[in-house]
Amino acid sequence: MNHERSWEFSQSNQSCGIEVLVAWTCQNGSFGTKYARRCIKSILSPQKHKKQYKKTMSDWWKEFLTEDVTSKSFPDDVSSLMETYQLTHDQQRLFQSIKTGRNLFLSEDLTDEDIMWNIGVVGINGKHRGDFKFYRKTVIERLQRFEEAEKRYQWHSGKWTKESMRVLIGQWTCGMMVVVPNNESLDMGSPMIYTKEWYENMPLREDLPEGFWKYRATVVYPLMVRSICKSYPMATQKGLVSLANMTDFDWDKYDMNQKMEHSDIQAVIPNKLRRMISINPDDRMKEQLKDFGNIAKKYGFVMYDTLEEAEKGEDGVLPPKDQIPTWVGGSLQVDIKDCLKHLFRREPDALKLMEEVYAEMEANGEILHPEFMKTPPPTKS
Repeated sequence: MNHERSWEFSQSNQSCGIEVLVAWTCQNGSFGTKYARRCIKSILSPQKHKKQYKKTMSDWWKEFLTEDVTSKSFPDDVSSLMETYQLTHDQQRLFQSIKTGRNLFLSEDLTDEDIMWNIGVVGINGKHRGDFKFYRKTVIERLQRFEEAEKRYQWHSGKWTKESMRVLIGQWTCGMMVVVPNNESLDMGSPMIYTKEWYENMPLREDLPEGFWKYRATVVYPLMVRSICKSYPMATQKGLVSLANMTDFDWDKYDMNQKMEHSDIQAVIPNKLRRMISINPDDRMKEQLKDFGNIAKKYGFVMYDTLEEAEKGEDGVLPPKDQIPTWVGGSLQVDIKDCLKHLFRREPDALKLMEEVYAEMEANGEILHPEFMKTPPPTKS
């Protein structure tokens, strides 16, 4: 509940509120007495209790730390990471309370960055509404899934290999899930991720090698997400905004079952798509969105028939058309290799491997270079 609104409700409905609470207490016995007494006091003297509430919320850290954090509370490398990820003072307190906390049952393999990534993901859009005890509890619950993330997706131990790198390069050079450097949403500065669903050169689903889609979902995608976390600090602090062009989506080639099987991946690894915008959906997609209803709205799923409609509907979110890549309908021509270099800028081994695999694929004619990757779509008359 919005606390400000609850105080307004209490003040404008004093007598009614007290009567309801008394009746509720009678029905619930001693269980409800303490809660009701507190609520009645807040109704009779709201400003006093409002101040107490605010004071309690600002002092939340005293329950977990013996002293407040300062610029001298952390080693230089940790302070540098905090600056990179732009952690607020309260988030720094949260980080310290987790690092020094007891009986949290966290993996010894957790890195400082893992903790910061999860602090960021949980804090996107301020969903904790200032309740930092709840915020801390939610972050710890996510961190306790670290071993599950390792078991299912090798989140900690996974390494880029020639095979996984070949898949990533093949996807990005065809416009699938590409993060473009210095390309952000207008509202929060979230990194944009652009996708063209295009399967023209792919066999039908039943003719694909066994494990084709599973490998992409459980190996390549988590590796890519981890690299995005490293290279784009605001991906965890502000979330990603996705823009996908569904014009050439093929239901006979895409494995939706694999997608659904790993639909909870964002709850296991620190990956947050805070808004997912699709353009040019077919009727089946529209029906699915309608079936999801409020759930789709809650998780930021929206669809538009054209990019122009999306620009109007997402005014203040989407970058202008000249900053939207060609493969999703804009006019920006992007050097995909530069995007890959930026992705691996903090991973020298992966960067070196990417250069080697890219050169090999280019020499063998394995990079398709579809026209939509370099040419803006025709202008409508």
